[in-house]
Amino acid sequence: MVRAVLKSYRKNILREMKDNLSRMVSLFGIVALGVMMLTGLMSFAPSMRIAGQKYYVQQNVFDLRVLSTLGLSEEDIAAIAAVDGVEAVQPVKYQDVEAQWQGQSETAVVRLQQLPADPGADTAENMNRLVLLSGRMPEAPDECVVHVMGYGDPVEPGTVLTLPEDTEHVSRKQFTVVGTVQDPQHFSTDKESSTAGDGQLDDIVFLPEGSLTMDYYTACYLKVKNAGLYDNYSDEYQATVDDTAARVKAISGAQCTARRAELIEDASAELADARAEYNDKKAEADRQFAEAEQQLADAQAQLDSAKAQLDAGEAELAANKKALPDTMQGGADELVSGEQQLLEFEDQLQQIEMLVNLKKVADPLLGYAETALNNAQKALDEAEPEDEEYTELRDALAKAQAAYDNIKGQLDGYQAQLDAGKQQMYAKRLISSPNLSNTDLVTEAKAALRKMKVQLLQGQLQLSTGTATAYTQFEAARAQLDEGWAQYRSGQEQLDASRTEYETQKADAEQKLAEGQQRINDAEEKIADIQNGEWYVLDRGSTLSLVTLEQYADRMAAIARVFPVFFFLVAALVASTTMTRMVDENRLQMGTLKALGYSNVSIAGKYLLYGIAASILGSIVGIAVGFVVFPTIFWYAYRTMMFSIPTFTLHFYPGLALGSMALSAAVIGLATLQACRASLKEKSAALLLPRAPAAGKRILLEYLTPLWKRMSFSQKTTARNLFRYKKRFFMTVLGVAGCTALLLIGFGIQDSLLPMLTKQTTELTHADLTISLSDEKALTMENGLADLLDSSSGITSWGRYYTKSVTLYNAEGEKETVSLVAAADESQMTEYFTFRTRQGHKAIAFDDSSVILTEKTAEKLGLSVGDSFEVETADGGRRSLTLTGITENYVFTRLYLSQAQLKTLNGGALPAWNAVYGQTDCPTDAARASLSSAILACNYVSSVSFIEDTTQMFDGLIGCLNYVVMLVIVCAAALAAVVLYNLISVNLGERKKELATIKVLGFYDKEVYRYIFREIDLLSLIGSLVGLVVGIPLHQFIIRTVEMDQMMFIRSIAPRSFVFSVALTMLFNFAVCLLMRRHVRQISMVESMKAPE
Repeated sequence: MVRAVLKSYRKNILREMKDNLSRMVSLFGIVALGVMMLTGLMSFAPSMRIAGQKYYVQQNVFDLRVLSTLGLSEEDIAAIAAVDGVEAVQPVKYQDVEAQWQGQSETAVVRLQQLPADPGADTAENMNRLVLLSGRMPEAPDECVVHVMGYGDPVEPGTVLTLPEDTEHVSRKQFTVVGTVQDPQHFSTDKESSTAGDGQLDDIVFLPEGSLTMDYYTACYLKVKNAGLYDNYSDEYQATVDDTAARVKAISGAQCTARRAELIEDASAELADARAEYNDKKAEADRQFAEAEQQLADAQAQLDSAKAQLDAGEAELAANKKALPDTMQGGADELVSGEQQLLEFEDQLQQIEMLVNLKKVADPLLGYAETALNNAQKALDEAEPEDEEYTELRDALAKAQAAYDNIKGQLDGYQAQLDAGKQQMYAKRLISSPNLSNTDLVTEAKAALRKMKVQLLQGQLQLSTGTATAYTQFEAARAQLDEGWAQYRSGQEQLDASRTEYETQKADAEQKLAEGQQRINDAEEKIADIQNGEWYVLDRGSTLSLVTLEQYADRMAAIARVFPVFFFLVAALVASTTMTRMVDENRLQMGTLKALGYSNVSIAGKYLLYGIAASILGSIVGIAVGFVVFPTIFWYAYRTMMFSIPTFTLHFYPGLALGSMALSAAVIGLATLQACRASLKEKSAALLLPRAPAAGKRILLEYLTPLWKRMSFSQKTTARNLFRYKKRFFMTVLGVAGCTALLLIGFGIQDSLLPMLTKQTTELTHADLTISLSDEKALTMENGLADLLDSSSGITSWGRYYTKSVTLYNAEGEKETVSLVAAADESQMTEYFTFRTRQGHKAIAFDDSSVILTEKTAEKLGLSVGDSFEVETADGGRRSLTLTGITENYVFTRLYLSQAQLKTLNGGALPAWNAVYGQTDCPTDAARASLSSAILACNYVSSVSFIEDTTQMFDGLIGCLNYVVMLVIVCAAALAAVVLYNLISVNLGERKKELATIKVLGFYDKEVYRYIFREIDLLSLIGSLVGLVVGIPLHQFIIRTVEMDQMMFIRSIAPRSFVFSVALTMLFNFAVCLLMRRHVRQISMVESMKAPE
């Protein structure tokens, strides 16, 4: 008997499921969508974190990294390794340069990073292990592998990278790519800034060990002891890393002091060597200058001498030509004179010859006279005066003496004449000496006479041929002079060229010397500017890709905390409605079973089994789709637009699956029990009777007599049905409202995301160029940044600014970090930034007292205009400011101050301006890259960024979130379709008898359609409008939930989204109503009239 009862009971349950299959399918669909949304959204964020965790462990990603403004020495690395809590260290060398890829016309900004000795070693020291994508790792010194940043052009193996010749600290200038890799620190499409080229890093090139020759390390990566025991996203992991970071920071002061002293000592020694080398080169240059100038002077002197000779030759030639006639007459006169001289010389020679001959004759006579004189004197001496002969002898002696004197006088006269002749001839250069003997005199005189005759004959010959010879000589002299002038001009040209070359070389040398002196001066200034240095101990939060992955996972988790709740609320509402109406429809069966002795539990179990069966089946499908389809779609969007992590896999979370299944079963089960509980309280007799119809009451429209009288019968019936059956009214309206609200939230999130960047960059921020400075000297030095910005055609305006990251505190001690912004020219604050309220767009004045905060920060700190807050100063103190304005802003959080307020914050003085904001006219990427390269080439410029870089950074996030939102909209639309189908189906099921009655009364099908569907259309429309009202605050709540720290989404919904939400709901309503016409037509008037309900 019991078995038969149970069998009958099971048959009744199966029959109930079969008869209400469409209702069960709709309930199944609602549950499937809710569970799908819950599991799909809630499973994706943990899967992302698991993928990240697995990737970090697999590639041994660092826990901490240390950067120093002075570079890290071997001593620094050893000190870091000795810190308690440091498990392993990996010092790394890298530098950013501009280089040329083979086959590319433009240069690329690449980071040259040195690989460890064994890049594949499975040791703690080998951190950030590369993922080999193609090819192989480097084996030769001239080989490399490359990681392409973001969506850059791929670099194929075999491509040659060429570095500029002036690249320092690199062992060679060419490397060949043998493989492509992925750097585990850069697995997202986010760009990284650089101090080289256009400021955007294009590629990371990994070189073999020893390729970089600098004597310091750029960074040091650390693995922390016991950090690997914890999940990378856990608080325990972060606490372990923070403890070790604090200990590393504790030694930074002493290490930086030692490093500074070392750098100053090395730089001073290098400076002394450089100064000595400069002095030697300068002295050598001065010597070469002097030699060159002397050579030029000598060459000029030679040219001047040659020119003087040529001028003299020209003058002589002209004089000779002019004097030629006189010369010919003079020649004739000279011949006549020569003949006269010749004749005179002949006479003189004859006289000399005669005198010589006479002297030859007189010389013996003088001898004879002398002998006679001697004899007479002897005879006189022998005679006595007394002798007679004595007188004769004395007379004879006197005669002899007289004869001797006469002859000697003649001879002396002859000789005097000869001597005078000798002197005359010698004076005329006719004889060789004035002391010649008379014989030699005659000989040389004859020779001179013969020579004079020859010369006379030659002169006569020359005189006869002189004219022809003179003109011939003139022509020859002219030709020689012309050749001389040509040589002179050639020499002058060579001298001018040499002088020009000398001036050029001298200018170049002086320029190089000046540059050398400037470098020495710069080196001295740099030595003087070497500060004590600072270590930056950074965790993984400093790596953009790792942070971006975590932030995206957080955003997905935030969405998962919100949307499934609303889906389940709608699903619970509709399920409750469905089960309540199903129980109401089965009052007769419940009364019958109760009368047959079935317990309330058995009767309720029938409907509970019905609801839970639909719930379990829907949960199974929802779990399958949620754990597979949703994450696959989401990751496809993230992989396409943002991330490249090979470790992402689908994960099944049993707890989440069981929880979602239990939740859906509990929601439907509780709704079913509540519906059964109300009916089972009644007696069996009451359940076997039809429920009393609702009491007829006049509705509000009936009191509007003019309007009521104009309404048709069907319109009046529709109005009465709407307001008389309040439970049906509210359940339908709330179900439709929930679906419309979900659609509005989806469209509203798109309105909050998509136009956000455009609104920020076109309406609120007008500076599209940001330059960070390491020293204000960049703006004051000659030929520096200021001159470049003033002269560049790509810059339309620019201004000096001060920016700094500061921490704000409200009265309760809550804090937020923002960027402080102040301008050297306060008029440029309103030129580059629009200060206005978000609601109403009321302008906010900027004056000396202005303290303006962006809205998101003011909201998080609970600040209003007029409230006071504190700002942490550089010395760790705090200063109070009064908020004068809260401005609309969507990207980044800022505190805008006037100079007066900045002085207050800075202890009464203005700080050095460390940034430049500008407006540019660079419409293309190439123009921006060119301008960025020129700016980065200036001294003391740290970085350059354009507004396009910011928009690209956030475009990926917005694009990925938009994928999620689109999927939510699709699911919301599907839920709306299922809910509407369910509500309309239940509505029709409840009113079969009513519809059969009006059919019996003769209503046509179209009239029946209008009778029932007009009511449904009005309920859907009312529900849609209610959904809009409900959706607005829900949209605000969701937007605030999924916002990021540095981003505020637009808080308003575009009017078109309201239209789309209502239109889509009504479209689904129309489609379902169209589908339900077949059910209306199939209502059997006979069977329906038999029903007791």
